[in-house]
Amino acid sequence: MQSARFRTPAAAAGRRAPPPGARTPRRPRCAAAPRPEAQTQQQRLEVERVSSSQGSRKAVSQAFVKLLGLTTAPKREVAAEEIEAAPYRPYSPPLSDLEVRQKRPYFRGRSWTDTDVARLIFYSAMTGTSVVLGPLTYSPQALELMLAGYVISGGLGISLSYHRQLSHKSFRCPKPLEYFFAYCGALAFEGDPIEWAKGHTWHHKHSDTPADRHSPRDGLWHSHWGWVLDESYADSRRDPKSGSCKDDLAAPWFFVESPGFYTWLRDTYMMHMLGQAVAFAALGGLPGFVWGFCIRVLFTQNMTWLVNSAVHVWGDQPWATGDSSRNNALVAALVFGDGWHANHHAFPSSAAHGLEPWQVDPSYALIRGMEAAGLAWDVKRPTQEQMERLRRRHEP
Repeated sequence: MQSARFRTPAAAAGRRAPPPGARTPRRPRCAAAPRPEAQTQQQRLEVERVSSSQGSRKAVSQAFVKLLGLTTAPKREVAAEEIEAAPYRPYSPPLSDLEVRQKRPYFRGRSWTDTDVARLIFYSAMTGTSVVLGPLTYSPQALELMLAGYVISGGLGISLSYHRQLSHKSFRCPKPLEYFFAYCGALAFEGDPIEWAKGHTWHHKHSDTPADRHSPRDGLWHSHWGWVLDESYADSRRDPKSGSCKDDLAAPWFFVESPGFYTWLRDTYMMHMLGQAVAFAALGGLPGFVWGFCIRVLFTQNMTWLVNSAVHVWGDQPWATGDSSRNNALVAALVFGDGWHANHHAFPSSAAHGLEPWQVDPSYALIRGMEAAGLAWDVKRPTQEQMERLRRRHEP
């Protein structure tokens, strides 16, 4: 028997040793990782180009912040102490009984994250372009282009798709039609469907409470536009301890059913936003870019934000919803029926927001037409019993 000291590696491993004179097969070599100095000239140039681009964007952002006298800080470091230290100044907007608590400075006196600054630069550029070039490029055709774009992105996209179908599942339709409506919503530049639906369902769960990201109780401007430019404050309202919420980890129903399409739309979102700007400029020249993209995007977003601000402040409250949502006929006329907001908060899964015959609701009218044509099903509406029960609870 061989001693352990003189056994071959094959014998030590329990394998039969090869016969004398046989060639031992070589083990394949692993490919060596390329050294940094072995990079091609093209790769080095690409790295330098990306670094230069990032440096330029950073320089522009820092110059903008310095010009406006803003203070910047990382997102996680600003929310807790600044929110608690800010003054408490209760007031009520004109013609409203809602008490507003402004606990966060809107502009100076707070810290801005990189995301806040980027959004401020974007909206400043969009607003400046619209104000300066809008009158110079106006024509009836340009106005028609803007309004048509608003109907597509704000009506079919935000009201019908993002809000009523994807967020609340108030009706179903064929998948190609669902995808088309969702893509229309993406053109509004309000975020991809997954992000939008999660934020909206969180708002319904915590409406006008300290966890609501855009409650008018934290300031009318904050609920309309301020929350978009204050990332730390908005996230802290969702969960003051961690700045996040478990609901964000849950996949929306439409993503579970069609992960491929919605993942693609999310991952390529900015490409579609820039693509539509280029398309409007290519097809309509400067008027097409200004009215079809800049003014239309700003108008669409402000109409959406009216639902966060105005209809939680002004209007009537026929239901015991436990929040400040109101029915506002003027806003309803502007946002395809979504201004019947007290109705919506009372019956969030209802495809109909206008519940009375005189409450005009264009989005629901389209859903009813689709239902009659066999293009929509599972259309949800509150029963008369549900409405009477909630109405009686509201009566003194």
